[in-house]
Amino acid sequence: MALSSELKAHAQKKRAQQTASIPFDWRLASVPSFTLSTDVIDTCGILSEKELAITAITDARVLRDQMLNMKLSCVEVTTAFCKRAAVAQQLIGCCTEIFFERALKRAKELDQDLQQTGRPAGPLHGVPVSLKDSFEIEGLDTTIGWLGLIDRPATANAPAVDILLSMGAVLYVKSNIPQSLMMSDSYNHVFGQSLNALNKNLISGGSSGGEGALVGAHASIIGIGTDIGGSVRIPADLQGLYALMPSVGRVPYESSAKEQEYLVLPVAGPLTTSLSSLEFFMEVLMDTKPWEVHPRLLPIPWRKEMAVMPERKLRFAFVFDDGVVKPQPPVARAVKSVAENLQKAGHEVIKWDPEPLVRMTHIWNKAVKADGGRKSRAYCELIGEPLIEGMVVGKPEDELTAIQRQEIGALKLECDKTFLKWWNDRGIDAVIMPVMPWVSYPPKLWVKSKQWLGYTAPWNFLNYASLVMPVTTVNPAVDVLGHETYEPRNDSDEFNYRQYDPELVKGMPVGVQIVTGRFGEEKAIGIARLLQSLQ
Repeated sequence: MALSSELKAHAQKKRAQQTASIPFDWRLASVPSFTLSTDVIDTCGILSEKELAITAITDARVLRDQMLNMKLSCVEVTTAFCKRAAVAQQLIGCCTEIFFERALKRAKELDQDLQQTGRPAGPLHGVPVSLKDSFEIEGLDTTIGWLGLIDRPATANAPAVDILLSMGAVLYVKSNIPQSLMMSDSYNHVFGQSLNALNKNLISGGSSGGEGALVGAHASIIGIGTDIGGSVRIPADLQGLYALMPSVGRVPYESSAKEQEYLVLPVAGPLTTSLSSLEFFMEVLMDTKPWEVHPRLLPIPWRKEMAVMPERKLRFAFVFDDGVVKPQPPVARAVKSVAENLQKAGHEVIKWDPEPLVRMTHIWNKAVKADGGRKSRAYCELIGEPLIEGMVVGKPEDELTAIQRQEIGALKLECDKTFLKWWNDRGIDAVIMPVMPWVSYPPKLWVKSKQWLGYTAPWNFLNYASLVMPVTTVNPAVDVLGHETYEPRNDSDEFNYRQYDPELVKGMPVGVQIVTGRFGEEKAIGIARLLQSLQ
């Protein structure tokens, strides 16, 4: 359904405010023709050579240490990332709230305090951190893609925001998302479409798609997204990033504590351009003992010894194909190459029957639609906004009664027990599998995709930690569809097969996810190190 002229004007006013938050000198005179956003960012002349060098740093610990040693000032670093985010926003629509003045004021204060006291503000002293729009920051809107939430600024910071500030981070932008947060594309009526940082003709993913695009454009060194069915992992995979979906209770996120609202709890996690930055963020966050200020966080310190590259030979279970949607050729090749590399290095690889994952995906689908779309309809009714097609949002017939919700809870517990027994009986160290069965889509094609989230959603359902890392890129000469007669398994599989265009996604990154069980975050990083060493 098209927007009314009144609603279009409402959105345009918000977008005008967003544009006004970008300093005039940081605005492009015109948007040139481009495919790769960094080609424009690096040559447009808005960033100085020093600022380009700052934003080329991919290790957040190195960046932090240069500020602590006063080789770089917080103001210099913040200015560089603010400029880069400003240009990225003009190219790929990755941002929502932009608050550069606030960020630069904080950076100046951090510099002054360090000079006067010699003490850093915290373990993230001066490090720019971007946040998905769903995190509330005092004085700023949290529209989460809904027109009816414009001009309703937060009255207080979300706990995660206060924790990041206490660690010395500099916050400067929030990032784009889909309406309802339940789609693997990031499009909404407020801020429009977020595009892929590596190819503007493709999506940035969702629901943390703006965050993926921002980090993918090197306009953020640490981005924080959220995940209930793949929303951190999918954008990371689409932009060749590292991302971690932790188990609930390690990274602060208010919605993770809403057990009566969510049958499957969402969780916050980082997206970065390097594994070292991912580990750095998790390590320093745990070192601050966030459970002492947030009652739902678990007192599990960072177990550094588990994050090192394992010395013993490991046992991996691989899912090459879940039997519902067959992975496209580059995805299949990526997973197969990882299995072969591990076997050559002496590790054991077994193939695992994916049927339990399929079953859990179907239960997950019922669980996330349990409110029958009530929340989304309420947001629509705030201002008469139409619901965007294609999101994983329930309809009235999907609404579950209290008894039915309890039944889902019982099913979930049974799945937890069964899967844990399977894992322990086989002595598995990790499951390795595709992130998605597809490489990427053009914008808005997701709504026609008959979406299947069976490669990511089961791990939310089980509350298992999962790390995504890049493995390869699409090579059209190699990644061709077979010549055998194709028999579609179902509508989702047929769509996935027919929309694959190797020339469209040429050179795009393809990764895998490493699943390491409940609270297996450190182990996932150690195994990612192992996979890096074998590439």
